[in-house]
Amino acid sequence: MSRDRAIDAHYADRFNPSDPVMDAARTISAEYSTVPVSTTTAGTLTLLARMARPATAIEVGTGTGVSTLALLRGMPSSGILTSIDIDADKQAVARDLIGVARIRAHRVRMIHGRGEDALARLAAGGYDLVFVDSEPLTYDRLVPLAIERLAPGGLLVVNHALLGGAVAKPANRAPRTQVVRTMLDRIVERTDVARLILPVDDGLLVLTRV
Repeated sequence: MSRDRAIDAHYADRFNPSDPVMDAARTISAEYSTVPVSTTTAGTLTLLARMARPATAIEVGTGTGVSTLALLRGMPSSGILTSIDIDADKQAVARDLIGVARIRAHRVRMIHGRGEDALARLAAGGYDLVFVDSEPLTYDRLVPLAIERLAPGGLLVVNHALLGGAVAKPANRAPRTQVVRTMLDRIVERTDVARLILPVDDGLLVLTRV
């Protein structure tokens, strides 16, 4: 990220609203060596969820609950979020914070396990929104599975889609970069999705199933 873009991102994070529960989730994430989504990315998720109004949604990567809270706050009050993470301890933190935020517990279903395994067990075509925030090395497997879970018109959001500028640099041949590039190339070849990349933080890939 250029110096000017870094300044812009820092300003946006200070300008965009947060709240004490989100701040607590971010503070606790440091204890688990987890990097949560930024205030700007969280706000983008909430906005997209408000626009999509999903009755059912999936999150791959619960963490300590920052993105979980962001999605739930944008979804309709009857919306149900299925959140997947390999770390049950972090999910327990997220569930506690959801309670602190006075979001009804039945609106969240936690699944403990690997993203690929859990996604494969969920109903194909049964979800209105999917958010993927996982290790980019898995994206060649995760993203096609996530698209399969989408109902027609459903929305997929993938974090780390630009890897903070690495994807756009041809000289960067790191394994994570190459996996993300390959995933994006395959997205371009698909005729069943409409696509957009937003240069927010590490990059957000937004797809609609058509």
